[in-house]
Amino acid sequence: MRFKSIVFFLLANCIVFVGKAQYYKDKEVLAGASVGYQYPMGDFGDQAKGGPVFRLTGQMMLNKKLGVGAEIAYSLLGQNDFWNGSHLGKYDVNYDIASVQVKGSYYFDSWDREFRPYASLAFGYFHYQNSIKFISTSGGSINQKRTVKENKVGLTPIVGFLYHLSSTWSFDMNLRYTYIPDFPESVSATDEYGETYPYYLGFKNITLPELSIGLFYRF
Repeated sequence: MRFKSIVFFLLANCIVFVGKAQYYKDKEVLAGASVGYQYPMGDFGDQAKGGPVFRLTGQMMLNKKLGVGAEIAYSLLGQNDFWNGSHLGKYDVNYDIASVQVKGSYYFDSWDREFRPYASLAFGYFHYQNSIKFISTSGGSINQKRTVKENKVGLTPIVGFLYHLSSTWSFDMNLRYTYIPDFPESVSATDEYGETYPYYLGFKNITLPELSIGLFYRF
């Protein structure tokens, strides 16, 4: 009888160990895509209006609580009422921001094993591009095009959660706050002929709150 109890105990422990090993293996690597909406604030928000951002993310879990990874993103922001003041013509303005960031994440314990709240901090490179087209509606004006480009570093604190929909797929939702500091007061703008002109930016920092949702594959 004692022998049977020992065998049962060993088998039960093997099953638990295999289950735990599979659980951690499933969460070793995450890869996925997300889409969000960014809302510019501050002086930059006076010029640009909100728009979508698309992101690809990869992450490796170091253990049950810590993960490291990287992400690439591309934001598409439009023009705000700031650009509607001229009676000589109209403006077509786009703000594009591409980024590559590294990210560290901490996952908190919860009442549900499938629900994984987390806090993250991302840091990396941002490429800012502002394209400005002036389309004349007056005989005394001509059409013009200007392009401004700046490369900066910035950071993004993040809070969110993963919810495991299955053994391999997870739904992600998070709130982000992207901060890109230290823009110069005056930059160089390039026209359609390659000529450069001084251009006043009108802001020193870019702040972009964001709500994002995504889908991740775990393997």
